[in-house]
Amino acid sequence: MHIPERLRRPDWLAEMQSAVAVVLVALAVVGTVGIAMSAARDNLVVEVPASAVAGASDGLRQGVTIDVEGTLDAVVARPDRAEQLAATLTNLPTYLVVVTLLAILYAVVRRARREDPFLAVTVSRLRLLGLVALVGGPLATFVEMVAALDLTRRVTGDASASLDPAAIGLWMLAGFGFLAVAEIVNRGRVMRSELDTVI
Repeated sequence: MHIPERLRRPDWLAEMQSAVAVVLVALAVVGTVGIAMSAARDNLVVEVPASAVAGASDGLRQGVTIDVEGTLDAVVARPDRAEQLAATLTNLPTYLVVVTLLAILYAVVRRARREDPFLAVTVSRLRLLGLVALVGGPLATFVEMVAALDLTRRVTGDASASLDPAAIGLWMLAGFGFLAVAEIVNRGRVMRSELDTVI
């Protein structure tokens, strides 16, 4: 019996594979364009603590003040290579971790569509996803914080940056989530192999 196209169930693995492929291509384009534009600029905008900028309130009407707990954008004309590198490292590590995770996820979904999803290689790739998120994510966050410290020190003479605990928490949640899915797939694989020996 022929099922009309509009009544067929969607293949969610195919949808996921397509979505991950589109996001990977988009990230590659955005990352390449962003790095090229950053290298071509002759100035650099750095977010610095307002307290580090002397005379920040000068020129404002009476009664208006700058929140010294907040931040200001400082424009650095003709940044040197060290400043450009530090600015790049405030975003690049997370970008690389996300691209790595998506590439591994794409490989997992692609193999699951073409072959049996309950294979040892699927389990190992899911575990790799978990480890990349658990180790790479917090490491990227830490590297970005160190780069931000270095950049603000170069611009203001006073190092200032903060570590985002929410970002680390999200990386940990994603990592443990991938490890949990890997364990579910592994248990399904073991149960099926045990059933195969019984039947």
